[in-house]
Amino acid sequence: MPFDRSNRTYHVSDDRLRAFRALSPEDKLRWVEQLATFLRLAQPVESAVASKAGKHNQPA
Repeated sequence: MPFDRSNRTYHVSDDRLRAFRALSPEDKLRWVEQLATFLRLAQPVESAVASKAGKHNQPA
């Protein structure tokens, strides 16, 4: 059964939101960059290969 991407939820507590809001702009950017790196590393291999293949098959 394929993974349904629309069937996801994530709860963030008010305390965690306040902690993020208190970060400096540089720390917020660092956090976003670390999250993006994690998501790229956690991406399934099949999806990465299919994504690259799809880009090569699209007309210019």
